Amino acid sequence: MDAPALLGFEPLFASPLLRFALPDAAALNAMLVAEARAMRAAGPGMSVSNQHGWHSAMDLFHRSEPGCAALCRHILAALRNATLRVSPGFDFSTKALQVEGWININSQGSYNTPHSHAGWAWSGTYYAAVPENAPGRSGLLEFLDPRAGISVISVEGAGCFATKMQVQPKPGEMVIFPAYLTHWVYPNELAGERVSVAFNARFAPRPR
Repeated sequence: MDAPALLGFEPLFASPLLRFALPDAAALNAMLVAEARAMRAAGPGMSVSNQHGWHSAMDLFHRSEPGCAALCRHILAALRNATLRVSPGFDFSTKALQVEGWININSQGSYNTPHSHAGWAWSGTYYAAVPENAPGRSGLLEFLDPRAGISVISVEGAGCFATKMQVQPKPGEMVIFPAYLTHWVYPNELAGERVSVAFNARFAPRPR
């Protein structure tokens, strides 16, 4: 018997996760860590999803420190790449990109509770410092399936049936994902600080 002819394949309701590696990240990371610690010394920060960790003001894209400014340029380039991956015909000339960003420092025992970023299209995180040889799930970034009522019976090896996805970040890595995805960060179990830079982005009609 002949096999049925495949007419098409559509990844329905897929949630993309994009991962980028920054070139020459070591020098940039050293600047970012020093700048982050200076910001923490200058103020108490904010309390949002962070538990026991430090969360800066949401002013990353307005800061003048060289590390922050360099990272912002990388973030904007990665956001353009991510957008074209999911919408190859996206017309940037008709849209204004709106962004916000902040720095997180998670010391030992710090974590971020489950949350999403309502009102934004993309969210992302860049990792400037991650303790080496983290045991178990220490510092893991975990995404939760946004689909209601998905069956617990899955197809082995098929990520589209998974109910959660975990990322063990590395210094110099950036992840970008849809802002609607609920995510959280497992407690940092090591003495070393975990320094990350988070951001949100959306598109608005460009004023005429």
